[in-house]
Amino acid sequence: RSKRVLDHVDCEIRSGAISAIVGPNGAGKSTLLRLLAAVRSPDSGSITIDGDDLCSIPADQRATRIAYLAQRATLAFDYDVARVVGFGRHASRGGDAVDRALDRFELRELASVPFGTLSVGQQQRVSLARVWAQLDGIENGYLLADEPCASMDPRHAEQSMGALQELASRGIGVGVVLHDLSTACTIADYGIVLDAEGQTLAQGPSAESLSESVLSEVFSIPMMRRSIDGIG
Repeated sequence: RSKRVLDHVDCEIRSGAISAIVGPNGAGKSTLLRLLAAVRSPDSGSITIDGDDLCSIPADQRATRIAYLAQRATLAFDYDVARVVGFGRHASRGGDAVDRALDRFELRELASVPFGTLSVGQQQRVSLARVWAQLDGIENGYLLADEPCASMDPRHAEQSMGALQELASRGIGVGVVLHDLSTACTIADYGIVLDAEGQTLAQGPSAESLSESVLSEVFSIPMMRRSIDGIG
């Protein structure tokens, strides 16, 4: 008998804000992100964007509004970095978005390097640059990212989180799965907390949804939130 991964989940990725999706291993966070990106279709219920059923929108039209970043990128061919970043412009085409993305994520020197030869952290930067290019010039789009900085060194992880904040500041709705709760509490405007049964335990402003009591309950371990130099 197959197990239902998500059950009675009701959530929203808000425009112009960062929504952190957190929960224990196996809670269905990655599945939720794939559903929100229309990579998978729900067995029941609905997912809408501006009132329209998401799965009824043709893929090329969805690509002009929604950028999806999986936990690990896989390629059938070993394209170079510039080509991979350029995939983000397949639906929109034209412009200097690829050049801006290469510069924003410090990838200019790696532009001609095969993607498969990069470290995992470098591949994550390239993948983030791809979705950045995809959303370049879009003000009402969405970025759905699954652990986008998990393997990056601290400097590039901080730069990349700053890039997510930049996207939100120009109106993009950012939904990001994070296991690093310190980062989630620092950058998130809103929180979506899934419990071990794949149900929504909490949703709302991060101060409430990512509170000590909620996080302690969902992870079954005492949690404390503390600010360091006014952060967190």
